Amino acid sequence: ASPAGPVPTSGAPTTAGSSAAPAQPPAAAPASAPAAVGALIGPDGLPTRFALGINEAVSFPQKKAREARFVGAGLVSHLDGDVDRTIDLGARFVRGNTGAFPRTSWWSSQNEPTSRDDTDTWVRAVQKRGLEPILMVGPWPGNRTANYTEQYVPADMAAYTAWVRTLVERYDGDGVDDMPGLTAGVRYWEVDNEPDLKFTTQPREATREVKPGSFCSPQEAAEVLLATSRAIREAHPDAKVLNGGIYRPFAKNGQDYLRAMFAVPGVAEAVDIVSLHSYASDEPGDQYAEGLAAARVITGGKPIFVTETSVPSEGDRRWMTPEWQARFVALVAARGAAAGARAVLWHTLGDPPARSQGKTGFEQHSLLDQLDSGAFVDKPAAVVYRALAARLAVDDLTGAVEDGEGGVRLTSGATLLYAGSRKAPRGGYDLRGGAAIAPGAQATAPAWLSP
Repeated sequence: ASPAGPVPTSGAPTTAGSSAAPAQPPAAAPASAPAAVGALIGPDGLPTRFALGINEAVSFPQKKAREARFVGAGLVSHLDGDVDRTIDLGARFVRGNTGAFPRTSWWSSQNEPTSRDDTDTWVRAVQKRGLEPILMVGPWPGNRTANYTEQYVPADMAAYTAWVRTLVERYDGDGVDDMPGLTAGVRYWEVDNEPDLKFTTQPREATREVKPGSFCSPQEAAEVLLATSRAIREAHPDAKVLNGGIYRPFAKNGQDYLRAMFAVPGVAEAVDIVSLHSYASDEPGDQYAEGLAAARVITGGKPIFVTETSVPSEGDRRWMTPEWQARFVALVAARGAAAGARAVLWHTLGDPPARSQGKTGFEQHSLLDQLDSGAFVDKPAAVVYRALAARLAVDDLTGAVEDGEGGVRLTSGATLLYAGSRKAPRGGYDLRGGAAIAPGAQATAPAWLSP
């Protein structure tokens, strides 16, 4: 196998669709991003090979929704820039959210006048360059559900499911009641988000008290999932339905929730792909891998998408550094694939500018940093992500198996080293900058070792 193509140096400013020169060109240079994302999906509607994606890659800060630059042509331009940056990184999947843009919830459709137009704008932006969308749908926005309703299951399920059918019909690509200008149907629909989190914690920025264990039970989540899945398939029989991403698949309460939800009759048949999230930060990722493996057992071996995962580039622990975050890009891909994941989506594309009141929480989890000027800058994580995506355009992580400590072996015989170091008998390349690794040299993670 030949090393992947040019990889920009960490910290190089980028604009839409551009990248900086490589620190040291490797021996061979396949395209840094796939030419045709559509070829990723097989006749069964599932990925033919392991794929990387980015959660909420095509979006904008909701707190700035009324700014002129996020209205009309300004919004289109902003989303197009996100798409270009996403393509430049080599992502294949992008995910839209009910809580963030485009806010595809039943509540938003009734209370936010631009809801349908925003979804149209998002779909047009995503499909322009062939990204594969995963679009979330549900009764309520995001994870703050308890701030919008006192009961998780809609009182008028008939009205809710009729809205779901209309929404899916608009984006199914069958030529009947489609969105004007639709060029490809949306085939992946995820039903709500992190129900186990809603069940166990107060909503963020809570406006009312919710007693943990009293809201969004596994049985209530199952009821909404069953009704939504049925409505999706009535409108688009070939659509693929994902459950709302389980927030803690590596924890007992997350696994118990998933088990109880799948014990409800019909749920296993209603779900085509199991959606999981993981923010476990242990290295070399045992919690993450064990959580995915447990979910596969609970759900009877169904395909898995990790629709959210990441770690911050800095935080309240000394080891939380940009270099540590960069290693995790390779770790979540390698161990995810070995545990059976078909796609892994990083959370998220770009951090806000440093002037944003001091970045905290998920504002440090992105691949790119944004300068006060508006330009985006590669973090080390972006460099690794781009290099790994380039490699996965010519090789495949599907079927990878654990290969000693810190590595997984692909069916091609190559090894993805995600932690530690080891000798590279046949050479390879360093994912942190594209430098070639000489045969017999010691490689340090993250690295790709030739077969």
